[in-house]
Amino acid sequence: MKNVLKIILFTVLVTLFYAYLGQMVPQKEVHPPKDRVIKADMTTDEMVEAGAEIVGGKGTCLGCHTIGSDKPGRFPDLGGIGSRAGSRRPGMSEVEYLAQSLYDPNVYIVEGYTPGMPPVSKPPINLSDGEIICVIAYLQSLGGTPSVTMHTKVSFAKQAPADAPPELSATAVGGSAAAGPRAPRAAKELLTDYGCLACHNLDKPDKLVGPSFLDVGKRLTPAEISQSILDPDAVTAKGFPKGIMVTTLKATAFFDKVSATEINIMVEFLASQRGKR
Repeated sequence: MKNVLKIILFTVLVTLFYAYLGQMVPQKEVHPPKDRVIKADMTTDEMVEAGAEIVGGKGTCLGCHTIGSDKPGRFPDLGGIGSRAGSRRPGMSEVEYLAQSLYDPNVYIVEGYTPGMPPVSKPPINLSDGEIICVIAYLQSLGGTPSVTMHTKVSFAKQAPADAPPELSATAVGGSAAAGPRAPRAAKELLTDYGCLACHNLDKPDKLVGPSFLDVGKRLTPAEISQSILDPDAVTAKGFPKGIMVTTLKATAFFDKVSATEINIMVEFLASQRGKR
């Protein structure tokens, strides 16, 4: 009997220890990109604010860059970039250098670093021209003074027409700067049109190519559901191999078509799926 009690006590202590360790490990949540309307009449301060939000969010810049750190990440630290961008490449202005670094980042590589940064105007990041000019304003503000406006034209960009409406873009995962936000559609319609229900059951517990959506709201948080869409291979359901969903989404050009609003609609709907009551 004493041995049984010792085993039980040992098991409880080990469980509590690892539970404590789990709480000590920083938790990372991936949320859907927030809608941010970029308007043609934004002030410089508004552009800088929007740019900072994009750099820390949809642009995913801070996953590889630091700001003002003595221990840079995979790519150069952005602290003070506004004061040195103009002298980085001879014959290239500060704005043009920053624009090239965003639209075609592997043309010029800072010494000591390797290529690999994806063009932010293309999938999977897919920033619009309006969003990128705001990012440039924010980068200029890091050690310098922003000089760009919403009407600044830079090489590489697909400029919006002169008679474009005031709202140049929404924070869409796909779509051009002049396209504007897409009209929201019902979640089931989106899941059908994007082919999700060809691989996932919605009303039955049966597994298809992927897990059933019937009780996904019980199994995953909204942040985890969002991550499963935006980065499917980060965590895969038990019994399902990596790579299938990523390959499917790329083959159907999902990230070229879907908008942030649509992703939010699907995530909210799936989070509500908690099985038959």
